[in-house]
Amino acid sequence: MAIFVFAGLGLHPVAAWDLIGKIIGVDPNQTWEHPYPTDIKVGDIVIGHNPVSDVIIPGYWTHTGMIAYYDSDKGDWMVVEAYDDPSQVRLVTLSDFLKRYDEVAVLRVKTTDDIRQAAVNFALQQLGKPYDYLWFMKEVYGDSYYCSELVWASYKAVGGPDLDANPGWTLKYLDGVAPQEIYDDDDTYVIYQHHA
Repeated sequence: MAIFVFAGLGLHPVAAWDLIGKIIGVDPNQTWEHPYPTDIKVGDIVIGHNPVSDVIIPGYWTHTGMIAYYDSDKGDWMVVEAYDDPSQVRLVTLSDFLKRYDEVAVLRVKTTDDIRQAAVNFALQQLGKPYDYLWFMKEVYGDSYYCSELVWASYKAVGGPDLDANPGWTLKYLDGVAPQEIYDDDDTYVIYQHHA
């Protein structure tokens, strides 16, 4: 909700994160080191916690993306994510994703490899769509996506499991889907977790 207050004051979300970081005494541009995860599969979910975003996003986990494919030229897994700087659905390396968070986890979805690949294909079709700042609601076929909405929608659109641990309206998450809900969902389990 605080992000809407900052937006009402005319602050771009990135400027709002910087301001929040200064208020709580955390450098929003700080990076962390983690051992590189092994046993990664296409369709796995990467999830991170950033203390600056913690002020805004309900639950411990503050961002999520999905493993899309391995890029042999870069020697790294690629993650498809909806991110607010730049404000769009985009691809980043797993290494870049990991360093933005003080704690990270990789979740595996309890489904088939075919469903995992189909979910990734759906997410990749959303590349370039704008970031959705309406975190209090979710839709499968939207014109924009926030991070956990993209992951949730990608699995939902292809007949995979509903990764929202609290589907429907709740006081804490409203009618959206937060990274914490994906982490807590019975259809995901942790295969890697590290706190820097």
